[in-house]
Amino acid sequence: MNTSQTFKVKFHAEAAARIAELAKEVLSSVRSFGPIEPPPSAGAEIHPVAHIGPDEIIGEIKVRQSSFNGLGTEIGRYWISKGMRVGWEGREFEAIKDLAIRLGSLTSIKGRVSESFLFDEVFAWLSETIELKRGDELADYITERCSTEIKDYEIWVPVFRTYSTTHFKIGNVDFRTVSKAILDRSYGQLPDDVAKGPEVAIKINRERSRIQGSIAACIRARAEFKKAREVAQSAASEAIGLLRFLSPVNFTCRLVSHCLPVGRENTQRAMELFVEDGVIKSVSEASVEQGPAGWNLDEARSHWPGILEFLDKLAADQDSTDFRRVLHGALQLYSRHSIAAEIPQKMLFVAAAIESLLLKDPHEPIQKSLGERMAFLIGHSLAERKEIVKAVEGFYRIRSAFFHHGKSVCTEETDVIDKFFVSVWSSLAHLLSQVDQYSTKEQLIASLEELKFS
Repeated sequence: MNTSQTFKVKFHAEAAARIAELAKEVLSSVRSFGPIEPPPSAGAEIHPVAHIGPDEIIGEIKVRQSSFNGLGTEIGRYWISKGMRVGWEGREFEAIKDLAIRLGSLTSIKGRVSESFLFDEVFAWLSETIELKRGDELADYITERCSTEIKDYEIWVPVFRTYSTTHFKIGNVDFRTVSKAILDRSYGQLPDDVAKGPEVAIKINRERSRIQGSIAACIRARAEFKKAREVAQSAASEAIGLLRFLSPVNFTCRLVSHCLPVGRENTQRAMELFVEDGVIKSVSEASVEQGPAGWNLDEARSHWPGILEFLDKLAADQDSTDFRRVLHGALQLYSRHSIAAEIPQKMLFVAAAIESLLLKDPHEPIQKSLGERMAFLIGHSLAERKEIVKAVEGFYRIRSAFFHHGKSVCTEETDVIDKFFVSVWSSLAHLLSQVDQYSTKEQLIASLEELKFS
């Protein structure tokens, strides 16, 4: 993180005046919700992981009081004033959210602060103003807070068990190895009495075992802390999704890729309690294997030279033509199949991705149009084209049986699905290599129709 440069925020005078008007309206709508009520007694006997005593608490404890609806959405927020619960809920609460959203849309901070940060700061200003703890304008307060909190961050998002001997990039995201040397330097900054403590040492070793040697998506962002994290996670997920296009998992519906940001790696564990006479005699817990435990990108690059460079080229320039935009969107949609656990989910993403590229509109006959266009896109002989058309027809027969009639996918049908998956991957790879030959999807389809009748 680089904090040497200060980001100065300034709102236009008209915008600041409008913010003041809205803030005044919200201030006038504050309500009292009566005296504090004791919390309901807990119904479940949840076992605590640890007990934190007064000596272990550093700084002021801040308690946020909120109410939520049945979907877990916040619908009210309060604070305690002279023994009474005071705040906003319902439409008045929504007015605060609208005010925060309006602030976030202002040019000087747009895309640099999170909605939750702005809402928290607006609420803090409102409550402190009502309590006569401050007398400044909301616009001045927000500009000061944003100027303080917007900083330059370099954020590395580790990728689960994905390895590469060389650094590379996809668009604006650099991929680098989280090396032993980097971690040695980082953990070496801890005081010896802290680093050598048994509990800290165990935590460090667990953390290192999850990330050391794996690659990380490296993103730079100038933003408030929460927004910087949002930007980093979004950019990393998008780039990692494109990276998974190189995974052999794409060629089968029977495996799942775990190439995802650490913490979201799509792994599963199963637990069983073995009970005799009401007593747990043993506990069994093990991983549920769904795909390769790790992935070495060097092997993928040697099998498909040039693909990574094509992905980088597309990600760096997604919107200069309509065809680039559609192809990038199709690849992002396609990338979701490799992390989907169920075969029907995989079928949905793969079909949707290729249909978005090779169908003119929803009124076209899907099997015929898609089969013929894929055949002439990647088939090099009459025999190959016939096989591709056959694979498309077989896939859509299985797809229709499941989605329209609820028929489960049987083991024998997975080979048919895999053939379709291979054809789709080959089609996307071919289009990646030809990304500059078409300006629109319609131009691509027209060229394939001409080739069909040539």
